[in-house]
Amino acid sequence: MPERRRKPFFLFFMFTGMGVGFILMSSLGGLGFTAAMFIGMGLGFLADSVLTVEEAKIKAEVPVKAGGAVMTVIGILLIAVGGLLLFSPSLLEAVAPYVIGLGFIAAGVYLMLVGTQVIKAARA
Repeated sequence: MPERRRKPFFLFFMFTGMGVGFILMSSLGGLGFTAAMFIGMGLGFLADSVLTVEEAKIKAEVPVKAGGAVMTVIGILLIAVGGLLLFSPSLLEAVAPYVIGLGFIAAGVYLMLVGTQVIKAARA
């Protein structure tokens, strides 16, 4: 059975988003950095939940486990928040409590599923 590593993409996308954010900071201000970082983190969550690294090959698969589905939801939320920061900061201000609430609910569902061992926590 080939060795599988599951989560190598999050840090790459997060730091790439931060780098793009530093570049955008001069034209968009601090919101450019924050938006790019959130979009990078969202892409990282999505990539980690959909892509699998097996030895030297990368393959895409639909996340069938609850942990992968929760990571996908968190990734989509982070990308949406980053997009709102770029295009409509005032709208984000209005929906921020709902977005934060959905994020906490998704994290709580994930922790509950890990705690009840419906899904297995990742081991290093």
